[in-house]
Amino acid sequence: MPGWPTVDRAADHDLVEALRRADADAPAALFDSYGERLHDYAYCLTGEPDLSADAVHDALVSAQGWIERLREPGRLRSWLYALTRSQVGARLAHRGTPPQGPPLPDPDGQPDPELADLVHETLGELTGVDREVLELSLRHGLTPSEVGAVLALTSRQAVARLARARDHLEIAVAAVVLARTGRAHCPDLSAMVDSWEGPLTPLLRRRLSGHIGGCEVCGERRRGQVDGGRLLDLVPVGYPPLSLRRRVIETSVSPGRDQARTLILERGEGFDRAGFPVAGERRSRRRRPRRLAPVVLAGACVLAATGAVVVINGGEAADKTSLRFAPAPTASSAPPAYDESPDPVPDQDEVTPSPEPSPSASRRTTPDDRPAATRPTTRPATLPSTPPRRAPVRNTRRPAPAPRLGTSCPKAIDGVAQIGLSARGAAVSWVATASQGLEVSPASGSIKAGGSVRVRVTVTDPEEAGDGRVSFTSNGGTSTCSLSWEGSQPDDPGQPDHDPVPTSTEPVATPTEMASSTSDGMNRE
Repeated sequence: MPGWPTVDRAADHDLVEALRRADADAPAALFDSYGERLHDYAYCLTGEPDLSADAVHDALVSAQGWIERLREPGRLRSWLYALTRSQVGARLAHRGTPPQGPPLPDPDGQPDPELADLVHETLGELTGVDREVLELSLRHGLTPSEVGAVLALTSRQAVARLARARDHLEIAVAAVVLARTGRAHCPDLSAMVDSWEGPLTPLLRRRLSGHIGGCEVCGERRRGQVDGGRLLDLVPVGYPPLSLRRRVIETSVSPGRDQARTLILERGEGFDRAGFPVAGERRSRRRRPRRLAPVVLAGACVLAATGAVVVINGGEAADKTSLRFAPAPTASSAPPAYDESPDPVPDQDEVTPSPEPSPSASRRTTPDDRPAATRPTTRPATLPSTPPRRAPVRNTRRPAPAPRLGTSCPKAIDGVAQIGLSARGAAVSWVATASQGLEVSPASGSIKAGGSVRVRVTVTDPEEAGDGRVSFTSNGGTSTCSLSWEGSQPDDPGQPDHDPVPTSTEPVATPTEMASSTSDGMNRE
């Protein structure tokens, strides 16, 4: 790796705390720790110095405005790389042109120009994600979990892509290296290159790469002579311009740059639960299920229309089955053939329409003289039974409980103390940060739901009095324990080295009472 400043997790915690407090020196410290490596990463993606400098500038300014989104301070490094990658992708998408890829090596400053050109050509053959995995892992020293967080991959996917990209690079370079020095160790390799002199052609190099990938002898020599991390050192480092540091600091702290800072923060993309930026294609994949809404709406309309038809048809059937046939007139009730008496004229309000004869009455106007046993029986029509309504199904699933971190802090510390942590509701992952003068062991861990652990806190210099605090950051909230220690008092040369041993008849004083009585005696003297 190039000679970049080394930043450990403790320094990352200090940077996060300084950014959250909005310290005036925080932007400068952030750039001095990560400015050069972030610019080199952006330069490897684009190959353009101006675009890389603008992307790093906006990424560092955004980091100070969005620092509260970062839930775990220990992931500051991968978070900054993810912000830089997001800024580079936004500029390339706005411009509409593909990136230029890794920068070309300078032949004048290379001890082996043929290998340098081969490394550049091989990196160009890799896919964009595989090349980034190789750069972040071997050149920038990120762990598989950090690489996965930057590229939206799992740790297993990052490891698999790294192995594939590293083998591709090392085998391609091993074709040139072993063609120079390994002819005597493998007869097949010697037969392929004995009659060849000068630089290898691309066709011959691919043939040698295929042989090295399947030959045990050449594969063992390749692993001993070719290292992917050293090969990436042949790629020129993209150092940032000298003015970039001043630009970042001015935009971050200058009151006159508030509008520019606000525009940079508003152009930011979405964030996931851990605070990492979400790229545009990932957001589109998340929103894709929303396209089911028109289909669901159309299905609901069809069901509503079907229900309306069923209700109408059921109403018509009910009306038909509720018809009652009028009784057929009999001989006793039949009107006379001729009535000489005039009918009285009824009032207009009392006139009612006479009922029309039913079909059965028109068919049978005489009484049925057949025996009762031979008469056809008619069954009354019955209404169709309606199915009972089903009670709506209620969702009885309770939401998952939210994790909460419980802390039990000691009142004072006498060189060593213990802090109790407990997880309530759900599992809790925590990270401890101690101020100057205190050491915490362990510094991080996980607690199952309902479980508890104890953290050991040690004073680095117990002879001097002081105070400090231990902060805990977790997915269940944050907590802080404030501790103080009095330190050991200097020995009085006029007093004996040891306190007299108390007799059995006198009560034995506790260490705290003995220290208190000693200090009172010294004050009286």
